[in-house]
Amino acid sequence: MEPLVSVIIVNYNGRRYLKDCFDSLKANTHKNIEIIFVDNGSRDSSIEYVRENYPEIKAIDMGENAGLAIASNRGASIARGEYLFFFNNDTKADEKMLSLLVKAAEADPSVGICGCTTLTYDGKAVINSGVACDIYGYPYGDGEPLYVDAAIFIRKSVFEEIGGFDPEMFLYGEDRDICWRTFLYGYKVAVVPEAFFFHDSFCSMKDGAYTTNVWKRQVGERNMIRSLLKNYSAGNLLWILPRYFALSLMELTAFAALGKFNVVYSAYLKAYWWNIKRLGDTLRLRKKIQSERRADDSTVLKRMGRKSGKLELFKKIGMPGFASTN
Repeated sequence: MEPLVSVIIVNYNGRRYLKDCFDSLKANTHKNIEIIFVDNGSRDSSIEYVRENYPEIKAIDMGENAGLAIASNRGASIARGEYLFFFNNDTKADEKMLSLLVKAAEADPSVGICGCTTLTYDGKAVINSGVACDIYGYPYGDGEPLYVDAAIFIRKSVFEEIGGFDPEMFLYGEDRDICWRTFLYGYKVAVVPEAFFFHDSFCSMKDGAYTTNVWKRQVGERNMIRSLLKNYSAGNLLWILPRYFALSLMELTAFAALGKFNVVYSAYLKAYWWNIKRLGDTLRLRKKIQSERRADDSTVLKRMGRKSGKLELFKKIGMPGFASTN
């Protein structure tokens, strides 16, 4: 009998995507699935739409925007499947996607997480086949993929063993962190290139320029620091963390020189303060991870680029632009 796959879809005001997402999953050649829909307090009647049109789907109303990590963990808590598949709402699955992911996981028990090739929503271009990072965890590097995003296929036993998603990571970086911990616990993170899906991904690169916003930069920085503190061994943290903050100081100086004091304060200083306030919790999780890990840092370091991804991106396209909304 085919193993049961629990597909967990977290949604926030994404009603316009849901029909295509659900129908593409139901059309998959792997039929033994349950779909769990977790709504993060949407204001576009998403939860009502699902309950009326897809009564077979388990729908959870969080009542507020609790963030992607907490909502994903909530969905996992009621999942019955041997495998969990965290799938973005703004996606469409190829009909063979789940079958190929199951096949890859069943063939190698050491694989903890499988990922896919991500195509643009219109299918005309490849977005990624896993995401490479530098040694600081910044998602721009020349190494092998460290994590997969938008579609994370994980054994439920591994998910529970490593503690699920970090609930403090509201958004951005929670996928990198769970894949990082999967490596540390002795499992593989494998991309299955022939398994693919279509993603209406926000692209920060447009016409050769990089744009972001202050809130996104803040959340990215704070989650990156938390991952570094939790996941690296003490020996590697002693040389990587000072380099990280040295690079951050360069960034702060550059933004200050350009008069972007709101970026300095709201993106960077707030991210540092966020981590200071949660340092006790971070160290508690660090103690657990470091005591339970079965692989050393070389497992991830060998995949990471040694050059700063931010600096390489700066040399390629210059300073990022910041949208007016935060």
